[in-house]
Amino acid sequence: MTASRRSRRSPVLLALPLLGLACAGAAPPPPPVAAALEPLAARGAYVPDDVDRAARDVAAAALAGDAERARRAAERIERFDAERADARERGGEDVLSQGAAPTGLAPIALDLVAATRGDERAYRARAAELLERDDLEPALRARLQQTVDDDPLRLADARMHDATVQEWGQAFNAVAEPVGTSITRGPLGAVELARSLLGLAVARHVQDDMSVPERQALTQWKRFVAEHPDAPEAEEIRARIAEAQAEWNRNERDRALRRAREALREDRAAAALVAAERALDFVPEDRDATELRDEAQARLRARRADRARSLEASPALRTNDLAEQRRLALALWKPGADVRGTAEGIAGQAGETPIGDEARFVLAPFEPEDAMWASWDALAGEDASPMARHSRALVANPERNPYAAFRQGLGSDRAARVGWVLFGPLASGPRRMDLPRPVEWMIDAPSYLSIVTTFPNRLVRYPWLAPWPFGRVPAQHARTYLERYPDGVHAPEVRGWLTEFEAERGNWAGALALTDPAAVEPARLAELRENAARQSLEAVRRERRRDTRAALARELARSFHDTTAGREAGELAREESENASPQRIRISRGFLAENPRLRGPEALGLRAELVDGSARNGELHPEGVYLLGGRVIELCFLGEGGDEEAKPRCERKVVSAERLARVVTLLDETSQRNALVDPDDPLAPDARRERFFEQARLGVADAYDPRATAMSSYEYVGVRERYGLVRGRESLLPVDIVVQGSFPDFGLGAFPRIRMPKPTPDAALYR
Repeated sequence: MTASRRSRRSPVLLALPLLGLACAGAAPPPPPVAAALEPLAARGAYVPDDVDRAARDVAAAALAGDAERARRAAERIERFDAERADARERGGEDVLSQGAAPTGLAPIALDLVAATRGDERAYRARAAELLERDDLEPALRARLQQTVDDDPLRLADARMHDATVQEWGQAFNAVAEPVGTSITRGPLGAVELARSLLGLAVARHVQDDMSVPERQALTQWKRFVAEHPDAPEAEEIRARIAEAQAEWNRNERDRALRRAREALREDRAAAALVAAERALDFVPEDRDATELRDEAQARLRARRADRARSLEASPALRTNDLAEQRRLALALWKPGADVRGTAEGIAGQAGETPIGDEARFVLAPFEPEDAMWASWDALAGEDASPMARHSRALVANPERNPYAAFRQGLGSDRAARVGWVLFGPLASGPRRMDLPRPVEWMIDAPSYLSIVTTFPNRLVRYPWLAPWPFGRVPAQHARTYLERYPDGVHAPEVRGWLTEFEAERGNWAGALALTDPAAVEPARLAELRENAARQSLEAVRRERRRDTRAALARELARSFHDTTAGREAGELAREESENASPQRIRISRGFLAENPRLRGPEALGLRAELVDGSARNGELHPEGVYLLGGRVIELCFLGEGGDEEAKPRCERKVVSAERLARVVTLLDETSQRNALVDPDDPLAPDARRERFFEQARLGVADAYDPRATAMSSYEYVGVRERYGLVRGRESLLPVDIVVQGSFPDFGLGAFPRIRMPKPTPDAALYR
């Protein structure tokens, strides 16, 4: 009996440890918000010491412009640091608790003293000396380095170095790639080498004589001379400026001449004249520019003369009876007149009438659509007719005759597709190189072999080729036709083609707008509605303004209530209304982990175990903390399952004005310091964020602006969250080793490539 009773209890006893392990592995519920925040650290009255008084004296002397007094006060701070260093050497680490820690104020004071002297070059030299110290804070070191790097001569030298690397690196890379891949290509490698050399020669011909870095260097030289006209190097720099300015003038002259020649080839005489005049502004009395200007002026005079002759009245009309002409003109201008009857009466007269063609031109719009364009097309072919020019203008105008333009565009588009499959990049001819066209064909001749070998690749890709960029021209003409003739004869044909085109390129909303619900099958209509709703929902989620996003979501939910995306839009609208707040500034968990002062008792006062990486004690969600406006913050915790990918459990709390002021002050200071020290951690401008922060510092954050246009959605994200565990760093070597393979011709090779200098942020201003 005892044995059987023991045997019945043993499974339960064995299950108890397993149950305990299961309970231990489950994440406990997150703590309430009140328990997640610790009390703020108390701030007692600060008693200044001798170092503080010396720092005060440095600041007061600098503000007063007394450089000598500021220097003496800075020397006092240096002596204090030296005495503390000696005390550390004598007493070991124990003296740190007795006030012998380094102040860190000495380099700051020396920097302030150097800034009071008013000599920019001397300040840069002093900043370079301070960079040799090993007691600089990272932020101060970064700022001093920026000051040293802002030297105009240093910047000019750096840009000239970039120009040299670009010039020689371009030539080296043009030869290295075909040579490195020629082992497996055989004769094709020699062809690629010749093609690369030709491409290099053409690039040198087409590109400007003065590169962008050289223009930047010229600007820095001018800046140096303007700031330091009496410097010893000023005379030498002026000579460089004169030489570079002459090169710049020639460069701009050449660019204007190229535009003038291109305009003349396209018979745009007015544009050619403007470009030629611009060339003469840079190089007065230039022979080529003068010849182009004279030719453009001659063409303009001839065109104006032709226009004047075309406006002259015919002598025959001046001598004949113009009663019919007057009657037709009155019918056209008088409201309610019988234009059609008048024109038919004139056109139906027996014998020749002076304005018979005019009457036929007026009667054309009263005919059916195709007959109307046929009548105008017939008039356009009669060269002796006075209405031929007007008819040709109407027939050839894609805005007035969009269907003909649509059919012509379809033909051109088919030809472009076939040309791409057959000839690849040479489908529209060789590249424009500002050379005679036969020479351009000869230069691109080495490409023919590559085009032939890659033909199977293009043929395989064609069935899966997206309609874009093909089809843009006929699509535009199709839209114009539907706008002008929504019930036209060809409207069903044009609308059907345009609907399929929009669907193929992924514009489901556009395809649905063109679809007639009564003319398509229910399954096709449901597919269009679902895809259009999904596309619209993605656009709504990208909207940054809260009120606009909520309004669009509500409208989308009403319009597409029978689709899955429409129901999701309704949920989004409800979430927007429930979570609406004056601000929504996010501080991610990664940012708090990388900046512990911000989460500590000096500012937010967040419990340390909430960011220790363990979900067992109520971990903060990666979403982190939100500042919602006023004195309301929102803390996001991991859910019950402890899954970071799952939706967080968020709770709101009203904090004190002091806590909020500390948070925004330290947050702003930390982000600015990080941006100064680490270029990969930028601080983007946001005026609405700054306004809210200023209100929080002043303790008036409760008086918030309820308008959606005043809301900031800025996010402070940690560097590791932004770039991953390891950030990519650029190699210190100026050369990359490239391993390259080509599927069409089965080429494989390795070669060195000189890394081109990255363009500076202001390079776009010099193009």
